Amino acid sequence: MKKTKLLLVILAIALLFGVAGCQGKKGEVSYSNFNSIAVKDEDTAGTNYYNVLILLGSPTTSTGLVAEEPFDSTTYTGKMYWDQSEEGVYVEITLENDEVTAKTQTGLYESVYRTPIGARTGVWEWIITQIGRFTFYASNLFGLLGNTYLYWLGLLIMTLVIRTLGWPIYAKSNDMTYKMNMAQPEIAKVQEKYRGRTDQASQQRMQLETMEIYKKYKINFFGCLMPLMQMPIFIAMYQVVQRFPLTDTALFTDATVTMNTTFLWTDLGNTAWLANLPLAIIVGGTMFLSQWLMTKRQKAQQKQHNRYVDPKTQQSQKMMKFMMYFMVLMMAYIAIGNAGIAFYWIIGNCYQLFQSYISHRQADKRQAQLRKQF
Repeated sequence: MKKTKLLLVILAIALLFGVAGCQGKKGEVSYSNFNSIAVKDEDTAGTNYYNVLILLGSPTTSTGLVAEEPFDSTTYTGKMYWDQSEEGVYVEITLENDEVTAKTQTGLYESVYRTPIGARTGVWEWIITQIGRFTFYASNLFGLLGNTYLYWLGLLIMTLVIRTLGWPIYAKSNDMTYKMNMAQPEIAKVQEKYRGRTDQASQQRMQLETMEIYKKYKINFFGCLMPLMQMPIFIAMYQVVQRFPLTDTALFTDATVTMNTTFLWTDLGNTAWLANLPLAIIVGGTMFLSQWLMTKRQKAQQKQHNRYVDPKTQQSQKMMKFMMYFMVLMMAYIAIGNAGIAFYWIIGNCYQLFQSYISHRQADKRQAQLRKQF
């Protein structure tokens, strides 16, 4: 168990460093490669022609600009262009005697999370833009606040609406949990029946009898995957919160509108860790409370039904507990770097606590209804 925990910690750390250290590959027009090009000044030599080609690949040709100032391939003096209009990217590099003396670019961003909304194309970007547009108009209560646009208000309304629309999936997931609770005693009997019998025929019969129980209680693979259906929209919302403060309001309305991003003592576009620390602590606290209450209720149900928990299940529960602590710390760490994300997660965690409370109040009634069906 200790080895497994250690392995999980190592994998998590490797993932964090891998994401943080991820750079663009050579020979493509990317933010990291463009940023690697050194511009000549009093103390620094400029990147030479061949290294520019290694970093960005072969330049494209813009006829009008090249005609005005053609590139001299003998002395490596002049301007080089990378024009990718379909992606909204344009790069211009100026060299003099085989040294870069100037560089400019539009459309290149450090990461997708540092890219303004609407700067990209595609279906995914369209979804993000629509959520961003709803957030923008919700920030002034769809015109009721006149020219006052409050970012925190838009985030609050957007999160509550999305979470409410996802409630049916949450309810279906709870139903699947109740069905699993009802089926567990019968599954445990089947497992006990074939305990110690490792031959292939016995294992196949055990699987068939287990599948019959799943069929009896209408437990299917699709139902177990239902919580994952919410993941794409949650990922889109995360991108919206990260990218919204970087986006010009002209995308949603005229450019004269100013979005008020202040909230209490901080700014929801703030990335300073000290100002975000109180919000990050609240994120960790609300998430821990939500997970702790869920674990407590699961243990209460096991005790209520006198359910036998085999050693393998106990080990899995310990592993899940460890992962819960890890996720709490990880989310709090991410929240320190962005006040908007912290505020969004606080709203989401509080809403989840509300959902859990309603579900817990109706749990006995719903389980009684399901028992009548089966």
